[in-house]
Amino acid sequence: MKKQRLILTAAAVSATLIIASSIGSAFAYFSTYERALGGYVVNLGDYEEITEDFQDWTKKVVVTNKTNSTESVFVRVKAFAGQSVDLIYSADADWTPGADGYYYYGKVLAPGETSSQIDVKIANIPQTVDPKSFNVVVVYEAAPAKYQPDGTAIPDWDQKFDVTYEQGGDN
Repeated sequence: MKKQRLILTAAAVSATLIIASSIGSAFAYFSTYERALGGYVVNLGDYEEITEDFQDWTKKVVVTNKTNSTESVFVRVKAFAGQSVDLIYSADADWTPGADGYYYYGKVLAPGETSSQIDVKIANIPQTVDPKSFNVVVVYEAAPAKYQPDGTAIPDWDQKFDVTYEQGGDN
């Protein structure tokens, strides 16, 4: 009788361990393959648009102030690459590098205006990199132009934009 209980207990513990070990796989399946529905659309009111063209391992970038108001802005651009490659920036004198890795456009962009082009050359590409799967992400930010008493425009990079949310659908 004791031997029978010991065998049943061992079988129950084994079954519990087997079931517990497969729970992680089930959670991984649901977190990897299941899709969440709904979401929020973020409206910042005014907006800028970045245009990128990629040729010969170079991204050619321009930013346009697409606002519907009278607000002028300053813009800055920074590129990121997931591989160990060099990113070499080149542009006219209107773009200047900052200590934070961004390139700053020195002129104010009034509504409807577009910046001059800044190029981001991707160099020292490892031979193992597949050009079809390689990605360089260009991030840009805009700041409203604030005017000093003497009429000089300066960017306000610390200003927070008002954000409104709209309930999204099937995103």
